Amino acid sequence: MRLTQQMASALFFIAFGGLYFWLATDLAMGTAADMGPGYMPRALAIGCIGVGLILLVFALSGRGLQGPVTGDTRAVALTTAMVGGFALALPWLGLPLTVILAVLPVVVSGERYNMPVLIAIAVGLAVFTTVLFALGLKLQIPIAPAIPGLTLPGLR
Repeated sequence: MRLTQQMASALFFIAFGGLYFWLATDLAMGTAADMGPGYMPRALAIGCIGVGLILLVFALSGRGLQGPVTGDTRAVALTTAMVGGFALALPWLGLPLTVILAVLPVVVSGERYNMPVLIAIAVGLAVFTTVLFALGLKLQIPIAPAIPGLTLPGLR
C-alpha cells in the first residue's frame, strides 16, 4: 500500500490533534458551562483527530484522493506565513481586518478564484468571527485597529 495524499492528510490531522491534546493536559478542563483554559484546546484536538480518522477511513476505502504525495512546499509555506501573520497582526489591526487580510492572500496560492466571491467570503468570515468570539463569547480580542489616541467605547 502506497501513501496517498488523503492518507498523509489523515495522519497529519491525527498526529497534530494528538500532540495538541497532550500539550493541553496540564490545563484545567472545566465544564461546558464554565470552561477552563484547557476546554477549547482539547475540544479542537479531538476535532482534529476526528477529521483525521474520517479522512483515513475514506483513504483506506479507496474513495479519497488517490494521488501520490507531492513535495509542494509553497502551500505549506503560505499557510504557515498566514498563521504567523494573523498572530502578529491581530493586536494592532483587530479581528475583522486581520481575518480579511488572512483570507485574501489565497489569491497567490496558484488556484483560480473569483475575486468578488473571495472578498465576500473574507468579509463574511470577518463578521462571523467578530460576532461569535468578540461579541457573543465576549473574549478579550481587539476588534478595532490600535490607533494611538483613538478609543472606541465597548470595542476593546
